[in-house]
Amino acid sequence: MPDTFPLEQLRELLDRARQQDPECKRFGAKHHQYQWNPPASPEQVEALEEQIGVTLPEQYRQFLLQAADGGAGPFYGLYSLEQVKSWLTWPVEPELPPLFHPEDRDIDLLVWYYEEGENWRRGCIPIGSQGDTYFTYLLVSGPHRGQVVYVEYEASWYFFPREPDFLSWYTRWLREAVAGYQSRWFATELDGDQQALRLHYRQADTDQERWLALASMEKFPEMDRESKELLEQAVWQWAGMEDARQLLDLSRRVCPTLFHRLLEERWKKGLYPAVVQELSYALLHFPEEKQALLRHWSPRVLQQLPRLPQESWWRAARLLSQSGDIRLDQVDFLLNQAQQQTQRMLLQVFCRFPDAQQRVDLWLPALNQREDLKLLETALRTVPRCAHPDLERAARQVQRDFAFAVEKILHIDLKDPQLMKQAALRSQQHQIYAAACALWRDVFLEVINPETPAIPRPYRLELTSHDSRDMGMHLPPPPNGIPLHPLVALAVREHFGRLPSTAYDWNKQLSRMKKLVLKPDHKTVQAWDDLNRRVTLRPADEHFPPPPCYFTLSDWSCIGRMTGLRALTISELCVEDFSFLSQCKNLQTLSLVNTNFSDCRLLLGLPALQTADLRRCPLTHREALEGTPFQVMLEDS
Repeated sequence: MPDTFPLEQLRELLDRARQQDPECKRFGAKHHQYQWNPPASPEQVEALEEQIGVTLPEQYRQFLLQAADGGAGPFYGLYSLEQVKSWLTWPVEPELPPLFHPEDRDIDLLVWYYEEGENWRRGCIPIGSQGDTYFTYLLVSGPHRGQVVYVEYEASWYFFPREPDFLSWYTRWLREAVAGYQSRWFATELDGDQQALRLHYRQADTDQERWLALASMEKFPEMDRESKELLEQAVWQWAGMEDARQLLDLSRRVCPTLFHRLLEERWKKGLYPAVVQELSYALLHFPEEKQALLRHWSPRVLQQLPRLPQESWWRAARLLSQSGDIRLDQVDFLLNQAQQQTQRMLLQVFCRFPDAQQRVDLWLPALNQREDLKLLETALRTVPRCAHPDLERAARQVQRDFAFAVEKILHIDLKDPQLMKQAALRSQQHQIYAAACALWRDVFLEVINPETPAIPRPYRLELTSHDSRDMGMHLPPPPNGIPLHPLVALAVREHFGRLPSTAYDWNKQLSRMKKLVLKPDHKTVQAWDDLNRRVTLRPADEHFPPPPCYFTLSDWSCIGRMTGLRALTISELCVEDFSFLSQCKNLQTLSLVNTNFSDCRLLLGLPALQTADLRRCPLTHREALEGTPFQVMLEDS
C-alpha cells in the first residue's frame, strides 16, 4: 500500500476542489478551507494503535502518514489524531464483533445497549464531525473493517455509505467537490454523474433503488435535458409516496409549474396531512412562490382542517396564519379538542395570527391552570403582548404563586434520583416565574407606551441576557438599595470618563451633573429593532455596581438625585415612570420629544422651569399648561 498510495492524485483533486469553491460555500468548507494538516508521524499513529489495541485499517493509516493528520474532508473535515483520541470515550474492544452492520441494521439492539450503558460503539473510532450530534466513524475491527459509518451520538441512527473503504469514500468526496455537486448529506445518495444515475434508474429492480437514483440527481447544480425528461415522467409514478418534499424540489427544478401540479395531484389523492407538510416546506424553501401558494391553498386547508389528524393541526394553523385573511375565530376550535402537547404547539402558532391581540382569551385558561407546567410556560411566552387587564392580572398571579422558585436548589446529590427530580422541577418553576415577570413587564410597557397614530412609538430599552447578568440585574434588589439606570450610567461615564466606584461617589457625581441627554444613538445602542421599536443598550459596566447600588431598567429615580441638573433631554425613549421630575427643582430646560410622557400636571412642580419641549408626546391634562410661566412647545404650537 505505501508504494501504491495515490498521494499525488489526492493532492491534485484537493487543489481543484479549492479552486472550484474559492468562497468555501460547500457545507463545512469554511471550517477546513480545503487544507490538509501536516502528515502524522509513525510514533503518533502507533500511539493510537497501542491505545485502541488494534492496527488501523491500512488505507486510513497511510492517509495519516503520507497525506494529512486530519483537515479537509467531508462535512467539517477529518479529525487529527489528537482529536480522535479526545473524542474516543469508549473502549474499542477489537476482540468483540462490532454492533454496526451495513445489511443487518438492528437499531433496537443498538438503543438497548445505549440505554443500558453498554459499549454500543465498540469496533469504531471517530474520524470526523458532521455537525450537531452526528459523527463519522471508521470501523477498525470485524468483517467490515476499514468501512466508514455515519452515527448519531445517542444511537438513534446510523448509515453505511456504499463505498467499501476509506479511500474510496474520501476520493468520492474530492471528485464531487471538484464537480461542484451539493449533497444534502454526502454519500447518502448514489455516486455517479447524470448518465450513470439515469442508467441506474432504468436497470434497478426495486422501487427503493429507482427512487434513490432520482433523489440522487438533486446534487447536480444543473440538469441536462435527458435528466429533466426522465424526472418529468417519473414524478407521476411517485405522486402517491408518503413524503414528497424531496420530489417537490426535483419537480421544481424540471419545470417551475410542475411542483404545483404535483401538489394538486396529491391533494386529489386525499393525502391532506402530507400536502400540508409539503406546503410548509415549499413556503420556507421557495419564498418567491409564497404569496401564490397562500392564496391558492389557504381556503382549501381551512376547509379540510376539521378532518386533519391532530398531529397536523399546528402545521396547518401556521400555514393559515401567514395568509393574512384567516382569523383566529376560524381555527380556535382546535384548542378545545387538542391534547396537551398539541395545545402547546397551537398556542405557539396562534400568536402569529394578525388578530392575536384581540384573542387573549384563548391563552387565559392555560395561564390560570397550575397542573401542566409546560403548558403554563408556553402560554406565558406566547400570549400576545397587549394592554389587557385580564392578562396583567394573570401574570401577577403567576408571579405570586411561583415567587418561592426565585430560590433555586443549587446543592444536590447527583446520585439521588429524588433530589435530582426536585431540582429539575424547581428549575422549571423558576423559568415560569421569570417568564411571568417578563410578561408583566411587557404588558405594563404596552399600557404606558401604546401605539399612537401619526407619532413614532418611543423605543423600549433592553439589555442582552449576558450583559444583564454581568451587571447583576438577575439578582433581587438589596434591602434599601439605590437604583441606577444603565442608560444614565452610560451618560455619567461619558461625562466623567469613568463610573463611580462607591455609593458615596455615585451620589457625589450625580449631584454634579448640570446637563443630561438620554437618547438612542451609536454611543448608547448596540442593536436596533425598528420594526418592534426596541433597542439593546450597550452595557454601562461589566461588573456589579458598588453596594447598595444596583442596576435596573425600570427605575429612573437616579435622575431625581441630580440636584444640580439644569437641562434634561430624553428623546425617543419609553420611560417607565416620570415621577422623578418632581425632584428636579433646579431644572430650567426640559425636552421630552417623542417619549411616552403624558401627564402635564407633573411640570407644575418645577419652579425653575423656563422651557418644555413636549412635541410628539401623547399628552393628557393639557389644561394644566394654561397660564404657566414657562414656555411650552407642542405639536400644534
